[in-house]
Amino acid sequence: MGSALAGFVAMVSAGMAMAQTVATAPCKATIAVIGGTYLNDALLNSSYLGQTFRIQTPVGESPEIACGKANGVDFYYIHGHGQGRWVETWTALYKLGVKEAIGGATAGGVNPEMKTRDFVVPSDFIDFNISRPRALPKQIYAAGETILPRYTPATDPLLDDILVDETRKRLAADASLKDIRVHKGGVVIQAAGGRFETPAEIRFFKQIGGDMVTMNVGSEMAYARMAGVNYASLVVISNPAEGLGDWRFEDLTAIYRSLNKVSLDIVIAALPRIAGLAGKPRVGDALRIHPEMTSK
Repeated sequence: MGSALAGFVAMVSAGMAMAQTVATAPCKATIAVIGGTYLNDALLNSSYLGQTFRIQTPVGESPEIACGKANGVDFYYIHGHGQGRWVETWTALYKLGVKEAIGGATAGGVNPEMKTRDFVVPSDFIDFNISRPRALPKQIYAAGETILPRYTPATDPLLDDILVDETRKRLAADASLKDIRVHKGGVVIQAAGGRFETPAEIRFFKQIGGDMVTMNVGSEMAYARMAGVNYASLVVISNPAEGLGDWRFEDLTAIYRSLNKVSLDIVIAALPRIAGLAGKPRVGDALRIHPEMTSK
């Protein structure tokens, strides 16, 4: 769906203190939470975040990064998918040594089984946003590494399972949420952005196997694998994709107010289980570095 990325930037300016650029991060974490419309300002307005900072990377200054702590687990938080600094965001996470990341967004439902207010933990993507760099820059990697990642699977299965499980638990704990379903797996269509899609585009997306349409999750899936970060996302269906049902902008406000805090509860509950994955072999470990292309 088209989303209010400009609103993200405004909320950052209002909700997070101006961060200083530092040589060394004031906190240490191996988990990152990447904010999007599935959270909006719920985490900014929580008690989980502390000091903010920026770091320099080989491709420029990072967006603001907040030190977070919840359920005894340290994490970094970056708002609004990185506030337009896609490459800088994931280069910074790579430089900081992040190993796990949770992202997400709201999305327009293309698959008729994915109704408004449903949660989805997607497992694949099709990317139509060709204006963003297709890869992270070579100069950020260790000498000799050829990063040519595979996406089979595109997300981390262990993180997917944790998000699905914690989402089911959270929904089961609140009778007012009993009508909401949780979908494990699905294909994200990442549109070019800047506007909502046309009904003709949505019909095309449906024909090629898309289940939901949004503007940023595909980039996160792609860059996370390039940075060696295990990634999964939590998506909320906020409206039927264009041409597939009637909805109004006012309906989005109700979605944000009712489900952003629920999304935050899910992510916070998942943190200890994500921390417990440290040191375990992961599927993405074998999907990043292309072997040396030599006949010797």
